[in-house]
Parts: sequence; C-alpha cells; structure tokens
Amino acid sequence: MPRRKLGRLTRKNRREAKTRTVTEQHPQCFVITRGNAGPTLSKLMQDFRTVMEPNTASRLRNTKRNSLKDFVAIAATLHVTHLVIFTQTKLGMYLKLCRLPHGPSLIFRINNFAQCKDVLSTIKKQHTNPGMYLMGPCLMTNLQPEEGDLQLQLAAKMFLDMFPTITPHEAKTKSIQRCCLIHFDVEEGVFDFRHYAIQVVPVGLSKAVKKFKKRKLPDLSNFTDVSEFMTKSGMLSESEAEDDPSAQVTVPPSKKASKKLGPQKSSVRLSELGPRLTLQLMKIEEGLLEGKVLYSSLYIKSAEEKLELEKRRRVKKQLKAKRKKEQEENVEAKKKKKEEHKKKCLEGMSSKKENGGKAEAEEEDDDDDDDAQYFREEVGQEPDTDLFQKKDVPLHKRKRTGGKPPRKKLKSK
Repeated sequence: MPRRKLGRLTRKNRREAKTRTVTEQHPQCFVITRGNAGPTLSKLMQDFRTVMEPNTASRLRNTKRNSLKDFVAIAATLHVTHLVIFTQTKLGMYLKLCRLPHGPSLIFRINNFAQCKDVLSTIKKQHTNPGMYLMGPCLMTNLQPEEGDLQLQLAAKMFLDMFPTITPHEAKTKSIQRCCLIHFDVEEGVFDFRHYAIQVVPVGLSKAVKKFKKRKLPDLSNFTDVSEFMTKSGMLSESEAEDDPSAQVTVPPSKKASKKLGPQKSSVRLSELGPRLTLQLMKIEEGLLEGKVLYSSLYIKSAEEKLELEKRRRVKKQLKAKRKKEQEENVEAKKKKKEEHKKKCLEGMSSKKENGGKAEAEEEDDDDDDDAQYFREEVGQEPDTDLFQKKDVPLHKRKRTGGKPPRKKLKSK
C-alpha cells in the first residue's frame, strides 16, 4: 500500500516543532543597558546584539522603570540563560555578564572599543550577508575551563556557555558562517573580543575563473581572445597567492555536478565584522550582581575582613527574612479583620430586616384596632368584618398582553 502524503499544515507544524526544540537547546541571552547610557554606548549595545543573533532579543526595549527582577521573571519562560549589561559611569564603561537566574556575575571594564561601522570602514572589500545571522556564531578562545587561575576558569566557563556548542560530526559547514574570537593576553591581563565572517574559497582558482563560475560575463572588449583574459597576471590577487597551507581544508562537494570531481581543497578566510572590545576583569560576585565577592582585581581583603563581611551579610539576610515574615503576618491579620467586619455587617443587616418587619406588622395591627374602636364609639355598633380589612395592593401595574398600543395625544398649536 503506498504511503500517504503528509498535508501542508502537518509539515509546517513538524518543521516549527523541530526549530523550536533546536532554539531551546541553544543558550539565549538578553543584551541591555542600565543607567545613563549615551548614544555611543547604546550603539555598542546594538552591535553586540547583532553578534549574538539569532539567540537574543534584537528588539528588546528596556526603560528606567524596569528592574533586574523583571528580566529574571521572564527569563525562565523564554529559556534565557545569560544577561549582558552595558553601563557607564564617570570613570568609564563596563560590561556585566550574568548567569540567570542566580549568578554568578562577572564585571569587566571596557578599556578600548570600536563599533561595527568603524571596523567595516577600514576594510576595502566588505563581506556582509544577512543570511549569516540566521545561525549563531561559534567560539574560538585560548581559555580552558580546567586550566589556569580560578577566575580565568570561571570566565572561560561563562564564555563557553554563552555560545552554542558544535559537534564536528553533526555540524554542517554551511551553517558555520561566523565566529567570535576571545583571546586572553597573559602579560597585560586583558580579554580581546573580535567578530569575524568565515569564507571558504576554492584553492587554485583565479579571479577570471571565479567570475565564470559565478555565471558573470566579464567585459572582454579590451582583449583579443578569451585566453588573454584568463592568463592576465593582474587577475590573481595577492591574498590568493599568500594562502597559508595550514588554512587549507578539504571540503566535500555539495552540488551533483561537482560530486564526480570528488572533494576539493579550499582555504578558510576571516573577514572582520566588528565590534572590537578590550575587556579587563574587575570583579566576580556570587549572586546576580550581589552577594559574596569571589574575586576583585582592586582590593585584596584579609581573612578577618572576609569573616566580618560574611557576618554583616548574614545579619542583613536575617533582617530581610524577619521583615518579610512580619509583612506577611500583617497582611493576614488585615484580611482576617476585614472578613470579621464583613461578617458582623451581614449579621446586623439580617437582624435589622427581621426586627423591622415585625414592627411594621404590629403598627398595621394597631392602626386597624384604632379605626374599629373609633367606629364603635361614634356609631354605637360593631363594624363589619370587611370594613377595616386592608386590601393587598399590587406593587406593579399589570402589563398589556395584547391589542394596539394607546395613541399619543397631539398638542394643538
């Protein structure tokens, strides 16, 4: 029996479910500014968002009213794992890298930076393609999470968790189009951040052959023959002649026509996209921009100072918990008092209605007795039973069930 073909909506739902599971596996991040951020810092923040695309909210808006609790509250539902904050003070600019929801937090000082537009203006041949930002960048770094000092190990772990992991056997070469380079300079103690576009170019092809391969017809009006155009010395660029053999890789053929030729050698080239950042690690905190200071490059505290700070932090935490408990008790007491007051009001209203109904009935009986007694005294006879009996008057008039509505009276002029 032939297999039934899937419908259009079924294929669409399966494709969306597959992309949703892939995005949930990749780490997501928020990139925001806090405090009085000028236009330069805002533009740098926007450039960093383009680096982290598509694993970030590129159109996220934050105002002065938003607090860190707001971002932490929505981070779990959106599968956000990191928070990158750009701040500015009188001393300089800072980048804060936080792990959601409970920390730790790394605080870097931005010593030098260059925006994307400044980097691209220095490049003669810019390699920009919107399709590059459909997949996240890969990470290249000389940091190891199990080597070096403790602060460097923690920084390496944070940087590695920010970017999607790549398995060499399963990853497709076409999907890896960008890379981020984070290099730690041991002598100066700074982190250099760079952003590159990856190009895979076949080895041994001149510019003339590449033009024919791209199906572009060159201008041959200045040449007598096609061979003259192909053998021209200027058609070979200096960068192609200086390719390093270590940068050459073997790429499997993608098209059906090229599969007959077998795998071909290609050279990997990097074209910088920007931005550039030079970061210096200042401080590491245990929580989300609060808590115990694990590392500080400015102040080195003794064991006694650390114990005293730990005691202060513990006392402050206990006072906070005590105030929170008192507030909850006060709220419960107010709710209980409100319910009791409401109950008393309802009981009073019901008793008032009952007493009011009895009093009205007694007053009506007294009125009837007074009328009958007055009749006896004046006439000298006993009144009839139906004479002073109160008839039940309907509360509302009877509605018209049928017939024509009454005519309106017209006023004479």
